[in-house]
Amino acid sequence: MRTILLAVLGTAMLSTSPAPRAQEPAYPARPIRLIVAFGPGSVNDAMARELAKTLYGELGQPVIVENKPGAGGVVGTDYVAKAAPDGYTLGFGTSSQLVMNVGLQKSLPFDVERDLTPIALVARTPLALAVPANGPGSLADLVKAAKGRAQSMTYSSSGVGSINHIAGAAFARAAGIDLMHVPYKGAAVAAADLAAGRVDMMLVTLPSMAGLVEQGKVKVLANGIDRRGASTPNVPTFAQAGLPAFKGYTWNNVFAPAGTPAAVVARLNAALNRVLADPQVVQFAQRQTAEIMAPSTPAQALAFEKSERATWVPFIRSLGIEP
Repeated sequence: MRTILLAVLGTAMLSTSPAPRAQEPAYPARPIRLIVAFGPGSVNDAMARELAKTLYGELGQPVIVENKPGAGGVVGTDYVAKAAPDGYTLGFGTSSQLVMNVGLQKSLPFDVERDLTPIALVARTPLALAVPANGPGSLADLVKAAKGRAQSMTYSSSGVGSINHIAGAAFARAAGIDLMHVPYKGAAVAAADLAAGRVDMMLVTLPSMAGLVEQGKVKVLANGIDRRGASTPNVPTFAQAGLPAFKGYTWNNVFAPAGTPAAVVARLNAALNRVLADPQVVQFAQRQTAEIMAPSTPAQALAFEKSERATWVPFIRSLGIEP
């Protein structure tokens, strides 16, 4: 009887034991969204779409680019910061979003270090110093002309607080010259007035100036990274042109909301590093005059971000810009 009772109790305990939990599907199990915080057609948008296209082969799921422009990148960045931390909403980051806005804005709806998790560095694109076709023939000539003029030379930008604005101010300080900032409503209008000779110079990414350079309306005196670009071997660096104190570039990364599982971040990091080593992606970046920054770990991506903020945020705040 005792044996029978124990057997019955054992059966009852087995029947009331919790059912084994269903194993979660391996990541990624559905399409991933990559948020670009600027409008379609920009250099950032083009690079994000190239990455998204190539990542499909690595991840086995579509990566869909969504543009969420507004407030200089704040809208799109905030969208990612507040998304579910599950690896299915990622951000394509830029220096404007993750560095410049920290210096420009008195307050942001997110904290770049508390609310975002860097996954990997992507590329950096030099800012080139462009002048009208009849402008100075070298960086040294431009600096000499600026120092010899009673009136300040002018530089254009795509707007107050834009990367062109801040880089121009940094260039002026490094060169020891006075420059007058002339903001425009967009890079295209600023470049057109540069070509027409209405302003003296502009610091701008080369792809946005390529057409005017090819037409002979604008020439480029120097590029802002520490080596000549593979697609622009005739353009010297600022150091080679005589101004080693200045560097100017934009950069990109991919980031996720804080709290994204470490295993998901590692999976995405490995996929991005492999994609960024793909010759097709490298050639695409070179056509955009960008240089790939891979491979990188999430820790290296975060350290790079912090270093950039340490360099630029105090400088931006010293300018007293009201965006």
